[in-house]
Amino acid sequence: MNVLFLTQGPETSPSPRYRVYQLLPELKKHGITGVVSPVTSRRVGDILRQRRADIARAREFDVVFVQKGITPGIAALFEERLAAVRPVVFDLDDAIWLPRRGGNPVLRWLHRESTVQRALRCASAVIAGSPFLADYARQFNPQVTVVPSAIDLARYPFPHRSRGPATIQSNSIEGGRPQPPTGAIGWIGSRTTLPYLAPLGPVFQQLGITPLVIASGNPAKLGFAVDFRQWRLETELADLAQIGIGVAPLTDSPWERGKCAVKLLQYLACGIPVVASPVGVHTDIVQDGVNGFLARDESEWTEKLRQLLNDPALCHRLGAAGRRTVEEKYSLDKIASKVAGVLHDVVKGKL
Repeated sequence: MNVLFLTQGPETSPSPRYRVYQLLPELKKHGITGVVSPVTSRRVGDILRQRRADIARAREFDVVFVQKGITPGIAALFEERLAAVRPVVFDLDDAIWLPRRGGNPVLRWLHRESTVQRALRCASAVIAGSPFLADYARQFNPQVTVVPSAIDLARYPFPHRSRGPATIQSNSIEGGRPQPPTGAIGWIGSRTTLPYLAPLGPVFQQLGITPLVIASGNPAKLGFAVDFRQWRLETELADLAQIGIGVAPLTDSPWERGKCAVKLLQYLACGIPVVASPVGVHTDIVQDGVNGFLARDESEWTEKLRQLLNDPALCHRLGAAGRRTVEEKYSLDKIASKVAGVLHDVVKGKL
């Protein structure tokens, strides 16, 4: 089977990397090869010309895999034309029907929920990254399969780290007592998700922690001190290895309920104990007290982080359980098998 993958960015972009690029070697094991055509320009004219060319060559392929939309922010601009040429599998990994935030003002103005609904209707099948996204998609297409984002465990050998936060070296002494070291608590994310960390400022202050922040944004906007590492794909794993406890805070709103929790899965794959907000797919991944902790408010965040800071054995137990969770449910081979099943069913006319 030959598949044309239309992505909203190159491999360095999180969504295309996790939803398409990393799957390609595994899909080959299922008899699926493909060509990836990423959006490489932010200029509307360039994007439109590229996508017209993609539609013109779509007949050379058995099926077209559309990652979040053919054109960023303008779902269904070309999807219906494409679906008339070849079967389309639409991959939904964000709540893209909600009003567009920031970015190109022209794309923001063109974005409509009705166009997302049209894109879902014309697809032969929809792959949704979470149950929340699947529930929305099923209103417009009966052929919806939940396929979470995958983690390539070969990139995260276990034990990637076997130490708890209490064993990280620190030379800081205050009042005769060792202070929690930088890196005892850490967070990884993007420029757009950095604001989710801001509400934890008072928690870090109570705990006497300077968190390690790995991001592509400006941490000065957080309003509290951090140990900042600029996110780079080539240093991502080395930076993650410096985190003793991983945090995944989210606000409880429709956009956040649709997120696919890649950072949470990264922590778990590394065997890093986690504390997360009970929002969206977080509650599917984390069993409170079994493979991590869920925290609803400042008091719970402080209490559960303090437990982990003071108990290396608990860190080890939760970290090991988290790794098993990824191995059992979110490993690359298992997720690629689900994607392959959908693609084969579409080509055979079963969907």
